[in-house]
Amino acid sequence: MSDIPPQKLSLVKGLVKTMPIGALRTLDKALALSRDAKMKQVRGLVLLELEARHVRDLVFEPYLALFQPREDGLDAEVFPNWLLNNLWRELQTTEVQLCGEAGMAARSLRDDDPTPVPFFRLVTAGARILRDDPLTVVPKGHDERDLREISEFAHYLDLHRLLRQYLNRLPDWMGRIDAEKAATLRLWYKDACAFSEDAGVRFIEAIFANMDDGAMIIKIIATVADRPNDRFLAESELADFGERILLLAEERTDTFKRLMNSKSKDLSFMATAGADISRCLMALSGLEQYIELARDGPWGKRVAAAHKTIAELVEGRLKTAAGLIQLALPMRAEKVSGRVRKDYPDVRTPMDEAATTNAKAILTFLKDIKHTAANGGYASLLTKTVQEVEMVLDGYMDDLISIANHDAGLDVDAVMTLFEAVIDLIDTLFGEERAALARRRVASSDLLNPSKSVA
Repeated sequence: MSDIPPQKLSLVKGLVKTMPIGALRTLDKALALSRDAKMKQVRGLVLLELEARHVRDLVFEPYLALFQPREDGLDAEVFPNWLLNNLWRELQTTEVQLCGEAGMAARSLRDDDPTPVPFFRLVTAGARILRDDPLTVVPKGHDERDLREISEFAHYLDLHRLLRQYLNRLPDWMGRIDAEKAATLRLWYKDACAFSEDAGVRFIEAIFANMDDGAMIIKIIATVADRPNDRFLAESELADFGERILLLAEERTDTFKRLMNSKSKDLSFMATAGADISRCLMALSGLEQYIELARDGPWGKRVAAAHKTIAELVEGRLKTAAGLIQLALPMRAEKVSGRVRKDYPDVRTPMDEAATTNAKAILTFLKDIKHTAANGGYASLLTKTVQEVEMVLDGYMDDLISIANHDAGLDVDAVMTLFEAVIDLIDTLFGEERAALARRRVASSDLLNPSKSVA
């Protein structure tokens, strides 16, 4: 006899089915430590639900990405989670035998195995449910939009065989696409278009959802359309994908421009601006590489305008970078050999927190734009700027080492704090290896080896 009354156990089972996957895994780990009979029963329900979710994810694997927002910021088709959850529950009720066969197949499935037949049959059954009995899937309080989501997802499910073929060869499409691969992709696209008027776009949308770098979808589109020019593609059914890339690049460029033109002294936004600019340039380079852009074409003009804006903004910041780093380094006027030297390190004054934050943000910016500098047209200026910053940091470090070796009565803690702050800046731009070298110099100085100066 069950330790938990059947009615309560049914309530627990219903609750378990509504829990997010992360919460289920956490609960499983917690219950695994319990020896209580009732808790073992609950854990049994959790394990069954985890297995069912695993089978569901394998069955609908080509579509899982369509239920998650993109991390790269590109606009995309995103279905509500309730749709897949409710559809799977309905399949578990109406297709008990198929779900059991899918579960058995999932237990022994290996990565290189072909897709089990029950998976295909369940997706087909799911599409049929969405079309014939949509009210069994909709949530409580549903509206017309929910019904449209169900209808649209049914069209996506029609493409599951083609999508599985594509995703099984996903690494091939990330590399070089030769004539044979191109012909295969065009044939799949043609087969997808045979399902309905918009099925080709849905096929590309599902591929797009499964790509980490969404901007690379333009490579697939260019292959399908046999390297089109921007005038043709901008008027085709696939134009929206290019528009998404351009809009994201323009939005990020406009944001960067607004921040750059603000009078705020806080430059912390520069810490992420470099990565955003690099992503913009990579996305634009995809359009330039795979699409024939006309100078006065609908996309060619926008790409050129974005490049011009990015180059102007970046170059403007590069010209002030070395000065901003100097502002973060405490200085004092010091007579050296009878002459006044104004840029001598002030070991008695800690680095200003705001200035240090700005300096680190600028250095992060310099590091992040390095790999796309050639595409951006400012590679030579970046090289010059990095050299100037390097001279500023190395010169300051040399002077600090000299002070540590020759000035007696220093506040060791204060000087070490300054050393670490400067080394942190070096690490931000040049990496751990250069930072480790600087630390070794400090370790061998008289500051930490007072016996050397006495000798």
